[in-house]
Amino acid sequence: MAVPTKPPARAGRKSDQTLDARLSETLIREIIESRYPPGAWLREQEISDRHGVSRASVREALRNVARAGFVEMQPWRGAQVTHVGLDELIEIFSLLEDMYAQSARLAAEHFPEAKFGRLDAQMRGLDEAVVAGASKAQLCEQSFELGRFIGRYCGSRIAYRMVVQVGSLALWQQLLLTPGTPLAVEQSAYAHRILVSAIKTRQPEIAETAARLVVMITRRSLISENAERPEVETLGRGSRSTARPRAKSAPRVPRAKA
Repeated sequence: MAVPTKPPARAGRKSDQTLDARLSETLIREIIESRYPPGAWLREQEISDRHGVSRASVREALRNVARAGFVEMQPWRGAQVTHVGLDELIEIFSLLEDMYAQSARLAAEHFPEAKFGRLDAQMRGLDEAVVAGASKAQLCEQSFELGRFIGRYCGSRIAYRMVVQVGSLALWQQLLLTPGTPLAVEQSAYAHRILVSAIKTRQPEIAETAARLVVMITRRSLISENAERPEVETLGRGSRSTARPRAKSAPRVPRAKA
């Protein structure tokens, strides 16, 4: 999700709205990249000075970041990066599963053939990263970008926005937590290959099921690797979560058309 290093100068109401949106994306990217770890405070003056924007713009950007789920606005204190507990982690990935499945189904119906070459290139990039033993961050980014690309051309702007928003939260948690097993990485890449093939051959049911598998594999791997870590069990500011992942069988991929 590319963002500019410095937003443009303020120049009227329409420009202000663009500036606030760009600053929101920048702050989300900085949170994902751990410039601001969970529990950290985002200070209006520091952000204003660093980006050369007014505190009013920073305030509005922080509200957008809070709506996206990355910070909590604390009365009289400002914005604090959210702590995600195990139950909330499950909720994020459950939401992503449904949204990604819907965008995949739509993509199998509406994805433009002119973009198939770029879709194949995205898939090759992920496969090459897996074979090369890329870092956890690289694999997560590759997978996110492939999903974002599919959502972008699924034919629904609302579905695309929702996939990017929830997908960004999921990406953040993947980068914060212990990576899954090598088997899970290979399984996820395989499910992505099925997904890409189903989109190109216009098979919505298979595309939807493969998208669910992608998210389910990642979710199960993250939970199994991180369920006992205190920072994952922490909810909000110090409470303990007793939630545990609900058993959910993997969807069966329908047989592809001959």
